[in-house]
Amino acid sequence: MKFKEIFQKIFGIKQRSAPPVSIRNQEETSEKMQKMLTMLSNTENIELTCEEVFAVLDQFAELAAHGEDVSKLMPLVQHHLDMCPDCQDEYRVLKNIVLNTAY
Repeated sequence: MKFKEIFQKIFGIKQRSAPPVSIRNQEETSEKMQKMLTMLSNTENIELTCEEVFAVLDQFAELAAHGEDVSKLMPLVQHHLDMCPDCQDEYRVLKNIVLNTAY
């Protein structure tokens, strides 16, 4: 996920001109800004893109479903999943499929 996409997803930026900000909008913006700062502080020198994670997510899900310590086996994938809600959702679905079809 690129920074522009992250900003758009977190802040819901769709247009250039912003409507007047209410107190609730300010609180939501503050919360979103805190999320963004947390994500930025957790960035690493080497990061995987969503596409790179999707390419190995099935293997990651299978290893996790079989009880392997995937955070040690595939730390870059785990880090990306910790940061990316879209990939987290995809991972949960894949892991549930693997768990339900394993036996």
